[in-house]
Amino acid sequence: MGDGFDVVGELDRTLKTIGLSREDAVSELSVTGRDPQVRSPLRMGAAIGVPLLAVAVGAAQIWRQRTGRPQGLTLDLGQGLHRMSPFLGGGATLNGSFSSMGSLAGLDGTAPVIWDFYRTADDRWVIPIACYPRIRDELLVLLGCPHTRKHIGEAVARWDASALEEAAAERGVPLVVARTREEFLAHPQGRAVLAGPVVAVERIGDAPPTGLPAGPRPLSSLRVLQFTHVLAGTATGRTLAEYGADVLHLCEPDSFEHEVVWNESAAGMRSARLDLRERSAGREAFDALLRDADVFVHNHRPAKAARLGLTAEECAAAAPGVIHCSITAYGHTGPWRERGGFDQHAQAFTGISLREGGGDGPKLPPGRMLTDYIAAHLAAAGILAAVVRRAREGGSYAVRVSLTGAANWCWELGSHGPGELDALSGDALPPAPRWQVRQTPLGELRCPGPPARLAETPSHWADPVLVPRGSAQPRWLPRPAG
Repeated sequence: MGDGFDVVGELDRTLKTIGLSREDAVSELSVTGRDPQVRSPLRMGAAIGVPLLAVAVGAAQIWRQRTGRPQGLTLDLGQGLHRMSPFLGGGATLNGSFSSMGSLAGLDGTAPVIWDFYRTADDRWVIPIACYPRIRDELLVLLGCPHTRKHIGEAVARWDASALEEAAAERGVPLVVARTREEFLAHPQGRAVLAGPVVAVERIGDAPPTGLPAGPRPLSSLRVLQFTHVLAGTATGRTLAEYGADVLHLCEPDSFEHEVVWNESAAGMRSARLDLRERSAGREAFDALLRDADVFVHNHRPAKAARLGLTAEECAAAAPGVIHCSITAYGHTGPWRERGGFDQHAQAFTGISLREGGGDGPKLPPGRMLTDYIAAHLAAAGILAAVVRRAREGGSYAVRVSLTGAANWCWELGSHGPGELDALSGDALPPAPRWQVRQTPLGELRCPGPPARLAETPSHWADPVLVPRGSAQPRWLPRPAG
């Protein structure tokens, strides 16, 4: 790396943490490009590059153990940045158009509760993200104002930051104060995050060993059931689908998702609507699906998972041998474990936003997004580590990841030294994406292709690539022959 950072060394440390290894699986590893490619003090290329490589190594390890054949692996860090954020020149389009912002735009068209920090009465900054109807309505009731940037700014300015943060939490509205790094380290939730690994892979029950996925691709015949929304959870399945997994996404009958979110995160999977409440026909269908699943992924708050009987322990009891993956905003322990939050909240909470602002107030990094896709790929890598371990020793497993843990891990990768950003142009962007164009039931999809490439089994999404949300029957595809 041009700044002296060892991407491969960090990859090996991450692999060791979760229980994977390049040894015998990857015959040759090539990482091209270097940080910085965008104007951020963070090592953003490495921050997404290491998780991308970790997933590919997991797929290669499974392939090697099945076939005896190692393979080469390549990654261009610049292409990887397009996987971190669609706002660096690589956003997906359908029939040549970007998806509408819809109700996110607000009354003034400025999308005031997605990307904006607002100054409080005590001269702190908060970021409310209320991009779904219920939480938007709750926020506007709390603030007592219309859905415009001007009115929200005026309302926030009447609150002290900590009082507003707590009042929002009581209403289930994701809002967080932009903290310094020192404040994060001293916060009880910060200490809870620091106490665990960025990806936790834990055996939680007994079951006989389960053979590795069989078929023409590394994850062919691996069945992934996911009850997810927004980006990090859904993109975990998308990542596994790139290597051949049969991914079935579930959504509740009355749930809502923005087109732009679905189109960006849901490639490679089928999607069905099910009512998961007890004593419903949908619940019976879910229970049958879970019994035949290898992996279950959700990114709902722990209390909702418990209410629906979807905790790791309950799933392992119902389906011994299942790999249960949960993704939360602030972690699985600590006083904020039940709080909801988004990518940018993890940035603000861990000190990243104030670091990006450089003394001029908080700021989001180039591309605005950071943790969603880091967390998704780390979760996918943890799942593959559990697949390998389950084949060797049996058992049921819990894989746990959080957006805040991903943000903290990104911080701990270090920052660029003085002068390293000076050579970049003001609007520095990564190289243009390597586009792929695919025909789908929703129209012609153009999106960046997978940035990490295995030589023998390159990742790709099987047709039809992108389907309408809730359009599939809740059943598994036949497993391919070994």
